[in-house]
Amino acid sequence: MARQVRIEDVARAAGVSITTVSHALSGKGRLPDARREQVQAVARSLGYSPNPAAKSLASGKTGLIAVVVSAPGNASIPFTEIDYYVKLISEATAHSIERGYGVVLAPSTAGAETWERIPLDGVIVIDPARDDAAVAGLRARRVPMVFVGRDPCGHTSDIVVENDRRGATRMVLDHLVEAGAVHAGILTLSTYESFTEDCLDEYSTWCAERGAQPLPHIASGVATAGHQVFRAAAEDFLHRKDRPAGVFCLYERLAVELLSAAHDHNIRVPQDLKVVSINEMGLAETTEPHLTELEINQGLLGATAAALLDDFLGGREVSSQRSVPTRLEARASTLG
Repeated sequence: MARQVRIEDVARAAGVSITTVSHALSGKGRLPDARREQVQAVARSLGYSPNPAAKSLASGKTGLIAVVVSAPGNASIPFTEIDYYVKLISEATAHSIERGYGVVLAPSTAGAETWERIPLDGVIVIDPARDDAAVAGLRARRVPMVFVGRDPCGHTSDIVVENDRRGATRMVLDHLVEAGAVHAGILTLSTYESFTEDCLDEYSTWCAERGAQPLPHIASGVATAGHQVFRAAAEDFLHRKDRPAGVFCLYERLAVELLSAAHDHNIRVPQDLKVVSINEMGLAETTEPHLTELEINQGLLGATAAALLDDFLGGREVSSQRSVPTRLEARASTLG
């Protein structure tokens, strides 16, 4: 087996010191451009690649980042089965690996003690839950973090990546009215993260501008509780005496149960009830009728978060990105 090329070999072949090679390959130090390029060319010709362990020791960094799916309490989120998380995590991981980081994932039930045992350079937190002990522990350790979605318990200095939630909510509500709904409402479960808070707040503003009474339906239970909770929420909404003719479901699985319950109660969609949801499970074209959905660009959210974390860890200037674009895909649940 051929011996691995060492930094000493590059220094000898280039006729320079080991320190010069180190500065040339790391981008540090004050070297003339010609000398830096010459050393880099020699390193490439020899097939030199830095030893990750040695590089970590020299820099004081581990080369590891974590992607954390936040959850309330000890709730379990099966994120490997949910399209939203799969796309977001896949893109965040791919872009992080391209930048030289290893990526650590753990179940959403992993508590603060799990992350205390793993040395990390930084963390991407997805949908931070209110009072998540793991996130609080990472903050206490001053681990650099980028949040996909605003932390309800966060700071104004947090680096946040998210859609224009308020603009997206307004776009959905306007679509429902333009499609013929006399009034539009929101159907969701008990909130533990800022997405629901922001959508509900913008809904209240939208109603106030129109002199309309807000008709939010916030069912008991959280999204991690499963099928029965979604079905019960759908049933309760359909039995409201003041049920609006159009509704924005903040969970796709909730919208699926609403369509099923409406069918069972002979409530026609879209004639009697128009339904819009968010594309989180990839179920829009498996329902009858097909769901009108808000496309939130999960992959771009993940890629942007990874790029910002890399910039932050590299000492470059970063700022929150709160306008990742959304798109409304109109289908049969609001048309016709």
